[in-house]
Amino acid sequence: MGAWPEARALCLCALVLLADGSPAQSTPPAAALHSNEARFVTANAEFTLLHEMGHLLIAELQLPVLGREEDAADQLGFISLFLSYDRHRDAGFYAKLLDVADYWRLEWQRPKPDNEEVHPWDSHGLDAQRFYNLACLIYGSDPDELEWVPHLTGLPVERALYCDQEYAQVRRALAWVEAQHGRPPGTPPEHRLRVLYDPPSTRLKDGPRLLEWVRGSGLVEAIAERVSQAYRLPRPLTLRLSNCGAADAWYSRNGAEVVLCYESLAHFRNLARQLPRLRQAEPD
Repeated sequence: MGAWPEARALCLCALVLLADGSPAQSTPPAAALHSNEARFVTANAEFTLLHEMGHLLIAELQLPVLGREEDAADQLGFISLFLSYDRHRDAGFYAKLLDVADYWRLEWQRPKPDNEEVHPWDSHGLDAQRFYNLACLIYGSDPDELEWVPHLTGLPVERALYCDQEYAQVRRALAWVEAQHGRPPGTPPEHRLRVLYDPPSTRLKDGPRLLEWVRGSGLVEAIAERVSQAYRLPRPLTLRLSNCGAADAWYSRNGAEVVLCYESLAHFRNLARQLPRLRQAEPD
């Protein structure tokens, strides 16, 4: 990249000053930092499902993808999550966004066996990259109101400077998808996403409680309805919660379904118990 224009350099200086500015500029609503296991589980279940919905839309609607599909699915998932709460920007809204970003920070910091490591050759981004990408999209969605995000996440000013452009780019991409494949308002869906809950395995500790958290939130049905109403789906599809033997989630083209594993809910719950330690160690 060549030399920045003078205006960009001035913006960078302003961001540096903000990073060292008053606490009011670098602190989110106190309630947004409050740890809540059920909220963390449901927020990350929602993001995971929306990420897999990104894969579903890419395949079913034959969307063009430049770059890694996993990155595109993350962006589709985040923007879908963000837009669905666009009119409810409060401490609860910011808490959900921080829960999703902090999941990736915890994954990044968690010691893993080799079979769980994300290697540089993998189709997925490294956990640290996914954390910073989401932190950038959160900040870029509203830099004036979210000046505390770079401070809280450690997002460097060199990246933060362009986050509003990254967010706008993803919004434009989603607007294109809706324009090309959106279902006309007022017309009933030809095909829908149905929701299925397999009974949690008795081997899964607290399986019924985890299912109660997610099912009680209504998020799975809300996602299925949102996708059914928004897009012209080419065939009936299924969104299923099931037992898998390991924490995972996927979209199956052959099975015509998105699967979220109960084991993933248990993994989210276990990571949620580390939030107090993580948030006590936020950057000063």
